[in-house]
Amino acid sequence: MDYLSDIELYYSLPENCGEEIILTDDEFKHAFRVMRHRLGDILFITNGEGKIFSAKIVETSKEQFKLSLEKTFTYINNFDNIHFCIPKLKNPERFEFALEKCVELGITNFLIFESERTISTSSKLERWNKIALSAMKQSLRSFLPKISLIDSVKLINELAGEKIIFDQKSENQFGNLKRNPKENFYFLFGPEGGFTEKELQLFDKQQIFKLTENRLRSETAIIKCASML
Repeated sequence: MDYLSDIELYYSLPENCGEEIILTDDEFKHAFRVMRHRLGDILFITNGEGKIFSAKIVETSKEQFKLSLEKTFTYINNFDNIHFCIPKLKNPERFEFALEKCVELGITNFLIFESERTISTSSKLERWNKIALSAMKQSLRSFLPKISLIDSVKLINELAGEKIIFDQKSENQFGNLKRNPKENFYFLFGPEGGFTEKELQLFDKQQIFKLTENRLRSETAIIKCASML
């Protein structure tokens, strides 16, 4: 596998990535106005689906770059079957920090849910997607994270796959996870006040774990789990 470093990574829609690659919108503006790239320069562009392209600028306009493909780097998503179920947090900055760091650590699937103790009710999906995109490029990853909204813990429990719930009162210590690559895993993190007893009763006790002996903030627990995986 090829590892890239010391590059500026851009994103282009998969349909714009072939033998000819098109860079448009904010990505083009950054490459042209901020980084001042011109004809003949080599750029690195991901399609968000596991590929990074090395491509040469062959044509410019006021709205886009056209590039000729030079080399393709292909990667595997080792976290494709991992889903982080994150509650909306009272402090949006802490929520966004957790999201950003999880993307940098390789998590690519997120379900943002409402718990019974959720305080924040706002959904900023467009902003969250921008944060995830920026974190993907910053960490030179090639899989664009998918962020979805879901209404409740109960609906998450109804999804096909294994559920792992984190609650500080559990007697089970979370350790190394033996993963079946064909099975989906859903990691559920509680809000500031934790899960309610009603929510915890949806799951078997063997599905509920604690991350550490001491209590962690919600965003810290989320990031710690991502780093462990």
